[in-house]
Amino acid sequence: MFSQIRSVHFVGICGTAMASAAAAMRDKGIQVTGSDQNVYPPMSTFLAERKIEVISGYAEKNLGHRPDLVVIGG
Repeated sequence: MFSQIRSVHFVGICGTAMASAAAAMRDKGIQVTGSDQNVYPPMSTFLAERKIEVISGYAEKNLGHRPDLVVIGG
């Protein structure tokens, strides 16, 4: 199953655990995007340095690129 995943979107990506998981997936060659309500340093900087696109807010349109997997943070 996981071998078929090429893109992942993290909802709540600016949490430290979510951002770390996103960065690890990016390091494995997976296309990673994310969204969060509050996007600010240091996590926004951490993600930008790893070229992970972060969209502000929670909306269905944030999934317009149709990722293979969506991870929901809590």
